[in-house]
Amino acid sequence: MIKVGITGCETLRATELVRVLINHPDVELCWAIGDVPSGVCLDSIVTGIVGECDLKANPEKPLDEVDVVFVCDSVTRAQSTLDALALPEQTRIIDLSGNHNMAHGGESPWKYGLSEMQRRVLVHDSPLVSIPGNAATALLLAVMPMARNLMLNSPLEIKVALGTMAFLEDGRTIDGFDVDGWAANQRQEVEYALRQCQSSFDQPVSLTISRLAERRALAAAVRFKCGVDGETVHQLYDQYYDDHNFVFIVDRPIVTADVENTNKCLIHLEKDERTGWLTIHAVMDLLLKGSAGNAVHIMNLMFGLHERAGLALKATGC
Repeated sequence: MIKVGITGCETLRATELVRVLINHPDVELCWAIGDVPSGVCLDSIVTGIVGECDLKANPEKPLDEVDVVFVCDSVTRAQSTLDALALPEQTRIIDLSGNHNMAHGGESPWKYGLSEMQRRVLVHDSPLVSIPGNAATALLLAVMPMARNLMLNSPLEIKVALGTMAFLEDGRTIDGFDVDGWAANQRQEVEYALRQCQSSFDQPVSLTISRLAERRALAAAVRFKCGVDGETVHQLYDQYYDDHNFVFIVDRPIVTADVENTNKCLIHLEKDERTGWLTIHAVMDLLLKGSAGNAVHIMNLMFGLHERAGLALKATGC
């Protein structure tokens, strides 16, 4: 069994992670710590797990030694939490805070946690992994086959619509959400990651944000000029994602109900042969494929498990 610890247990990403991990067949959740009273039952913090988990938050130290720690604190607290824990060197860390999302590459020990981008790297010798932001995940999945084939050679116009839960993470409120700052960070992360896939990428990226009525959904659309015909584009996407377990290309318009409460990302392609515009639509659950589900997927890779272990989740059906 993989022994697991969680920090920032009061955050939305952590509560979603708990719901997944307590039903994972290869995981033992050993401790969860965060900004909550010591000894409070985890089922009073995480809704929906009464009768399934009797763990108490913030147990007295020293904490049990674990194989992997999921860091779910806010970006401003993540490093101080890790410093205070002083984990053994062999402990693997999966950071969901975003604190290391642009620290990978070169001599950095941190790896970017998007398996569809670098699965082989994550399987072999990756003790420190940073999970991408949820919008960055959707946008990268949308354009990854084009980037890998060196076909991102015009400006990208990006629209992202977010469910309300994206605006409530880390204690923020919808009215107090810094949309411009958030968009700038996501755009910078996407540009950085794309240059790791297509070193020649130097095009401007515009990003606009809107809200979705659905609480936990994320819908993205990426539009750019493409000189390749639509049939060839479809073939590139089918080939690229053929051996990936959570990304699917569909030939009909996609809706958020297709992905809510799952770890899937669905992609729909639209090519206007007359104008040359290619529009790529992507939808996913922002707390699962965009955060906690992706983190569990990475853990599965790190420990040699099947990628879908613990992630055969229930679809909403509505």
